[in-house]
Parts: sequence; C-alpha cells; structure tokens
Amino acid sequence: MIDLEPSVITKCTNSMPMINPRNLHVSEQGNGAGNNWLNGYSYGSQYEDDLLNLIDRECDKCDNLNNLQLFHSVAGGTGAGIGSFLLEALNDRYGSKKLMNTFSIFPSSEGTSDVVVQPYNTMLTLKRLIDFSDATVVFDNDALTGVENMIVKNTGSDRATSAFQGPNKLIAMASASISNPIRFPGYMYSSYESILSTLVPTPDLKFLSAAIAPVSEIVGHNSTRLHAMNEYDLILELLDDKYKMNRVSEPVNYIAMLTYLIGSESQHEIRKGIIKAQSRVQFVPWTSSSVHVVSGHKPYSAGSLTGVQISNNSSIASMFTKVVKQFDRLAQRGAYINNYTESNDAAERARVLEIFAECKESVIGVIDEYRACQDLSYLDDA
Repeated sequence: MIDLEPSVITKCTNSMPMINPRNLHVSEQGNGAGNNWLNGYSYGSQYEDDLLNLIDRECDKCDNLNNLQLFHSVAGGTGAGIGSFLLEALNDRYGSKKLMNTFSIFPSSEGTSDVVVQPYNTMLTLKRLIDFSDATVVFDNDALTGVENMIVKNTGSDRATSAFQGPNKLIAMASASISNPIRFPGYMYSSYESILSTLVPTPDLKFLSAAIAPVSEIVGHNSTRLHAMNEYDLILELLDDKYKMNRVSEPVNYIAMLTYLIGSESQHEIRKGIIKAQSRVQFVPWTSSSVHVVSGHKPYSAGSLTGVQISNNSSIASMFTKVVKQFDRLAQRGAYINNYTESNDAAERARVLEIFAECKESVIGVIDEYRACQDLSYLDDA
C-alpha cells in the first residue's frame, strides 16, 4: 500500500491488522500530492528504489508469479501519478515476462469536480494504461454509488460507514471474483493468461467492465433479506446495464463476457442461463456469441450465491469520449497548464501541451478501436 497521506494508511492498518507494516509506504512529509499528477509521478521517481524494493520483496516470495495488479484512481495525484510511474517502472523491470492488470477508478463524468485539473490527470494516466497494462477493469465513482444504493435497497443491508467504504467493497468483490478460480483451482480459468485470453482479443481492446448482481451478499454489509435467486436468475440479471460499475449511456455491444457465480452448485440452472443469455446479448459480429461462466468456490457464508460479470464491451468508447471532452475544455484554453510546469517559460508550456496532445491521440485511438470493432470487417482491417 502506497499513499502520500498517512491518515489513509492509518485507517487501513487500524481496521485491518493483518496488513504487514513492511508493505506500507507513506510519505515522510505527509502533505499528499495536491491532486496533481506531476507531483505524484515526481515522488515516484524520487523514491523509485524504495517502492520497487517493497514490490520485489513480495514477488520474491512467490513460487510462480503469475501477474501484477495495481489498484488506483486515475484523476488525482497519488493514485494517478505514482500509479503511472509504477506502471512504467514495473514494465521496465518485468517486461513481457509477467502480466500487468489494473483496477482503475475513474471520476464522475457528470457535473463538476473540486479538482479542476482532473481531466489532465485522467488523460496522463490513461496514456500509461494504454501503453503498459495488459488489461484494465474500469470503475466509475457514480456507477459504484448507484450499484451500492441498489444493493442496500434490495437486501436490506446497512449502508457503509464512509463514502468510500461501500464502493471499495464492490471493487474488492470484483477483483476477488476474477481471482477465485486461481485461488481455488478448477479445470478452467485457473490462470490469468486463460482469463485474459477470453476477455481481451487484441492488445487495443483491453478495457473491461464489471457488474455485480443486485442481491449479492457483500462482505461487511449486514444483510437482513436476500431474495432467493438461482444461477439462471443471476446470469440474466447481470445483463442489465444498470448493474455495471462503469457508467453506460448507450446500447452495448459485447466483445467477450465472463460471469462468475460464487457459491454455485447447479450446472442445470447455469446451462439454462447461458442459453437464454446468448439469445439476449448483442455481440460484435466477428466474435463467437458465447457467455462464459465460472462456478467459483465461496469460503464464507455457505449457501449464499453471488454473481459478478466481467465483460469487454463498447461502453468504453462513450466513457472515454466524455474524458476527452472534459480534457478539451481545459486544454483548448491552456488553462492550469502552469500546474505541470516549473516556470512560465513559453517553450516549457508548449512542451507540456505537446505531451497532452500525444496522450489525447492515444485515447482517441482506443475510442476509434472500440467503435471499429463493432463492424464485421474489423479483423480484416487489422
């Protein structure tokens, strides 16, 4: 765990004493990154040896290191800036030997933010995700809050005690579901290679959506009522876009879909659900119209059933388009560029604007790729 504000780390260690204090890195200054990507990135560069030694120590303990995971936000200073630096540094250190996937939390795409340079931070981070991650699961703050509200309503759960606790538990459930068949090996999807090969058909189409069933039992939420839903019900319920943890604003075409049913026992209900789901889902024309399902083991709360869907779909294009529009509103006027320069020198400002333009070009390339992949001729153009 890495943070430039000690208060966050303190809260985590107080509530989760199992965390090894040797695996924590806190800034000695304790003044944060000021919601500035450059401050976080510069800090990462300055303390590169300390950060990488922390990671290397844990990697050395692994008998068979499969992949590296990064959990971070993309719009602030620490998660975006240090996260971007670590993506670059770990790519240099491990290269193509290990998979790198991220769980990336995007800011609200609606309304305004207290962080005026948020679009710049997001654009700079997206460039690194495009260049250095093998797969990125995308989360949206507004969508996370909406899904949590539905779960509280449907299950009678207690609301989380803080604004971040509920969304964080949803992200934790999604990431734990993805790794479930690895931690409890079965005959399929027992490695990240097999999971990502199902979800990511080309290196350009690697941004994934997560959805959670509206009646899922969330660890730490005290549930008073869980509606009885079987495997068939959950597979179909997860097709509803309102349960996705990234904002969906237009009809979705799917590239790939992998549904995790944690605590599942009935193969008959799963087969029924797959057949029905494949008749409802709109896949891009060049891929197989297959809904893949993983029956995961559940080490807690025997008898309950949880559903999580990870998919690669076209909603990413509209989400990233909004990111570009927010960026353009600032960049076209050169607003707040001084936050990313050391002086007011015109040449330095021009250099920063050129870097931003390169980042924007990369993001537009991903948008175009997700638009193009909806055509039958997509693979012919590759």
